[in-house]
Amino acid sequence: MINFTPQQWQMLVEAGARDPQPLHLADLSQPFVYDRMIGVIHCAAGRHRLAMSLLLAFRHGCDSGIEVGDKLGLEFPDDTADRWLEETPGVAFRSSVGRKVQAGKRASLTIIEKRWLGEVEYLFED
Repeated sequence: MINFTPQQWQMLVEAGARDPQPLHLADLSQPFVYDRMIGVIHCAAGRHRLAMSLLLAFRHGCDSGIEVGDKLGLEFPDDTADRWLEETPGVAFRSSVGRKVQAGKRASLTIIEKRWLGEVEYLFED
């Protein structure tokens, strides 16, 4: 389990995030970002890319999505969110407009995660 600093958690809250829940207890009909090291973080509508970018930033020792974008040569928030999704094992999300849960690569989720998440659309090739 990842422990966020108070500053990191405040940044996630400002990005529309709510307290993490275990995958098997979470309401997956609402917009969310899932990371197996954290759980399901429900997000305000339209804010999932900001949360995903922040999670990438924290993994790279950066303080913001903009900073990690600069560090990795990526556009914030679209490219930074996509990089998090493509390269982080055990992650997925549902946007406020998406009908399906989306994940990076098929191999990144375990069989149990796939069962709990239901129908998953994969955005990148293995």
